[in-house]
Amino acid sequence: MPVAYIDIPSGLTSQAKAQLTKELGESLHEAYPIPDTRIYLREFTAENTSLDSVPGATFRPICDYVVPPGLPLEGKRKLIERFNSAINRAMDLREDVVALPSGKRVTTRWVLHFIREVPLDLAAFDNLMAFENPMVMDFVPKH
Repeated sequence: MPVAYIDIPSGLTSQAKAQLTKELGESLHEAYPIPDTRIYLREFTAENTSLDSVPGATFRPICDYVVPPGLPLEGKRKLIERFNSAINRAMDLREDVVALPSGKRVTTRWVLHFIREVPLDLAAFDNLMAFENPMVMDFVPKH
């Protein structure tokens, strides 16, 4: 049931994509041990992207997770760290140092993450609502 959509630039080899989806799938399944973990890579050519209103600028990956609620903050941090590592290896992302108006400097590789927690009454797995499905409910922490 956990799903991750990863937006990447086109051009990775089939072998690199296979390794990336394997690592991402294992990371997502470790965080959410529910059967049917799905990873979808969405590739974009430079002509189909824009960054800060500059067409074809350097691509910055986006990870969009659609998952059930309940993973603690530390689990989310670990998932994001593992996704960052796998994406950085696959794409060899350059590290940038950004000067902030406050004078602080931060280091980034520009991988953006969105975690969308879907309430179990708004998701279904086949003919069962997620809150009725034992494959899902065995994961969900009891309050």
